[in-house]
Amino acid sequence: MEKIEKILTDCIQDIKSGKATLAECLDHYYSRRNELEPLIKMALNIQEPPAFTMDSSFKQAAKARLMHQIQDTRQKKTKSFTDILSLGIPPRLTWARVVVSVLVAIILMSMLAGGTAYAAQDSLPGDFLYLVKEKTEDARLLIAGDESAKARLSLAFAQTRLNEMNELINVDPERAGLAIDGYNDDLDAAFKHIRKITHTSVQTNLLVQALENVQNQLAFCDSVIDGNPAFSEPVNQACSLAVNQQMQFTEMLAQHNNLKASQLNFEAMENRIRRAQAKAINNQYHIMHTVLLQYLQFNRLGEHILHNAQATNINIIEIETLSAKALSGHLVILDSIFQEVPLEYQENIETCRQLTRQFEEQARHRYQEQGGSDTGPASDTNKPGSGTGEPESNLDGSANNAGEPSSGNGEPGNGAGEPGDGTGEPGGNNGGPGSRIGEPGDGTGESGIGPDEPGIGAGDPGSGRGESGNSTGS
Repeated sequence: MEKIEKILTDCIQDIKSGKATLAECLDHYYSRRNELEPLIKMALNIQEPPAFTMDSSFKQAAKARLMHQIQDTRQKKTKSFTDILSLGIPPRLTWARVVVSVLVAIILMSMLAGGTAYAAQDSLPGDFLYLVKEKTEDARLLIAGDESAKARLSLAFAQTRLNEMNELINVDPERAGLAIDGYNDDLDAAFKHIRKITHTSVQTNLLVQALENVQNQLAFCDSVIDGNPAFSEPVNQACSLAVNQQMQFTEMLAQHNNLKASQLNFEAMENRIRRAQAKAINNQYHIMHTVLLQYLQFNRLGEHILHNAQATNINIIEIETLSAKALSGHLVILDSIFQEVPLEYQENIETCRQLTRQFEEQARHRYQEQGGSDTGPASDTNKPGSGTGEPESNLDGSANNAGEPSSGNGEPGNGAGEPGDGTGEPGGNNGGPGSRIGEPGDGTGESGIGPDEPGIGAGDPGSGRGESGNSTGS
């Protein structure tokens, strides 16, 4: 069905050019004549006024009366158009004058334009009336009030852009891209408004609300991908924007409340890994891979929050406990995904497992130092394939092979739940969480999987060989 603005434009042009009459246009679009007729009549009435002439005697009499009034009446101060729109508000109240002027202008536009602004609400990027829609949103932001109100309004506009994307994605992907660009602009505007808030508690509460909004927007993008799998690539751009914005909001929140930031970040991680698991079960491996990359972004942010908590000793026990518990569950899910995917995807899953295990070991580190037990499923590194022998990559692509083969000079390894069964020297870790050695002398000198921790692999072959293979190391 043609949009009303296109029909309206065509009818006006045909009538003014003489190609058709009003009645003919209405008959041509008979099903929409009730909607079209008032708009066409209003548009046709906007024309130059008829010429008006006066005879010379009337002009002379009018001039005489005018000169007489000028002489007898005290000259009054002239008013500008802005003064009229400001309804008498003093010039010193600049902000109030601007707001009132905008309100009056909007009212006048509504009276003159009739249903135009209303019709523009449903317009999409590239439509004739979309500019009216954008200017209406700008006016609403102008009169919104404080930064909190403007931030909430910007987030609402961001959801509007996603709705537009959803309508266009399988019709006109190029115009859908315009909606995605608008989504980026609205998210950026919301972030800037929140950043300007100086009251800590107000900013903190608004950040929590904003994170909930953007999480819902990410879920909306997921649903668009599920409904239009052939057009997943452009929608993934919107997903990436939502993920990046969540991370920015979370980083800002962590400055005021690191525990709440950690909780919300783990909720985002849980959301991503559950979706990856569902896509693996449904054999949608490409979507699974994309979602796991998003999971790793949140994973890295969570590790950063943990490091800051350990450095500042703020909410450290709570964040370590939360991290260890959540990551143990994530490792179980990653193990199940590993069993589901074809061979070509297993290397990526293994990288994800190693980085998650590294994060979990750092969360458990304090408890291990204090002699606490390690009950999570992730701490057993004795499984085949838990180390690839090759350096792994961080999210930025840099090699994480900082760990050298163990020299046997650390404390006894305690990450496996039982002592190594083939070492005659202390366990094969340089101070990080220990790793279980399966057989005497079977160390392979595996590279570490994290850039900041020493290697978790065993020492050189035979460097810790016991006499009978059952010494625990002393």
